[in-house]
Amino acid sequence: YAPTAAMGLAEVAGNMKRLKDDFDPKSEEAEGKLPQVKYEPTRFRADGKVFFDLVRKPESNSCLYCHSNIATDNVTGGRWLHDEDVHVRAGISCADCHRNGLDHATVRGFDDEQHVAGNSIASFSCAGCHVGSQDLAKNLTGRLGAPRPEHRGIPPLHFDKLTCTACHSGPQPTRQAGKLMNSILHTLGHKSIRDGEELPGVFGPVVMPAQVIDGNQDGSADHEPMSGKYAPHRMMWPSYWGILKAGDITVLHPDAAYELVRRDLKVRTDFTPELADVKLSLLQRKELLGEERSRVKEFEWTDEEREKILKAESKVRVVQVAERMAKALAAIEKAYPDTQAVYVSGGIGFVRSGEAEIKPLLGKEVGNRAGPVAWTIGHNVRPARQALGAQGCRECHSHDSPFFNTEVTAAAVLPDQPVSTWAVADVQPMDRVVLSSWNELFVGRDMFKIAGLIVLGLTSLLTFASVVSRMTRH
Repeated sequence: YAPTAAMGLAEVAGNMKRLKDDFDPKSEEAEGKLPQVKYEPTRFRADGKVFFDLVRKPESNSCLYCHSNIATDNVTGGRWLHDEDVHVRAGISCADCHRNGLDHATVRGFDDEQHVAGNSIASFSCAGCHVGSQDLAKNLTGRLGAPRPEHRGIPPLHFDKLTCTACHSGPQPTRQAGKLMNSILHTLGHKSIRDGEELPGVFGPVVMPAQVIDGNQDGSADHEPMSGKYAPHRMMWPSYWGILKAGDITVLHPDAAYELVRRDLKVRTDFTPELADVKLSLLQRKELLGEERSRVKEFEWTDEEREKILKAESKVRVVQVAERMAKALAAIEKAYPDTQAVYVSGGIGFVRSGEAEIKPLLGKEVGNRAGPVAWTIGHNVRPARQALGAQGCRECHSHDSPFFNTEVTAAAVLPDQPVSTWAVADVQPMDRVVLSSWNELFVGRDMFKIAGLIVLGLTSLLTFASVVSRMTRH
């Protein structure tokens, strides 16, 4: 289906993401579950054949079907405020840098990447293309007319500690990490009304040492090596059902968990809103509003009446969520005897506490499987004037700099779930006292330079006057 849609041969309605792993496309009920394909007649010849123009280099739009990443305000009216990647604006396509041969081993473009075919691809990284190095003596640098940056006034230490993307890629860092959307995770391009709050909640950019918290990226051939350099990351908190035993969580496959909990949760498609959906009975409304006002339409409520209803619904919702979750966890424990079922959301684990209550597990109680996962950001690349540090050293070296002080508030799936705030300072390997002292030095740095030059100038004049005086006496 994906190639058919990507080549423009047909319009494909629906998707396959909800189909189970053991789905049989040849079964009788398969036709109603599979995507529907409506072919474009103008793409076919009279004999039913299609002409394929093999240009050997896909268009960037074909890549962006899966690899689009945008800030949430793109879908809430702010799209016109955002720019494309500088390479795209310069006429460079995705495939110009991310190349591959018949082996389909696409170049990813990070430093020290080793190609599966043994080809030298060092010049396809940011630094390899724009800067070059002694290791690139036999390789092409400055591909596609790439300019060599001056990096005027930046101490060389920065290039040992930072990736190129740390300063040049992703949205501008902010103290509170913004929400991001991905074409696969959030099915961008499908017809739907969006408010930017869709789950899963992905946040960024968060600048930290590469893979400091991502347990999945182990430096294997499929992942970026653990360089330890600072890089911008996207971050999210996973949500899942699992089994807690001996202090470790075994994650249940979503299909297996769904079969066990769907009846007790009373959720069909959308977990959070359906679990939070509460409607007061007529008797409950009578107790709150009185006999006469209990039957009026919602739009006729006064502000005071609306507030009463909302407070009552909130109380009922807390009870409803606890009861349904407790029953669902009990169903898992029945299927897996001698274990404790757990639901993880927003960095917190929830277990049963009686027949109709749940309680949170924090910290060591739930282990490290409840923590966030992160992966590095490569695009969009911003122009040089929007790079970190372009406005001066204090853009990063200040007490309120997003580089060292970004905070991320976890996105929770359970209705009204309390969430924690995660600080990047907790994982950046540096002494905060030393960093604070270092930042203080930048407050009067420009004045110090000016004063130093004045002192140096006066000293030179006095020295010159002293020499001239001695020569005159002799």
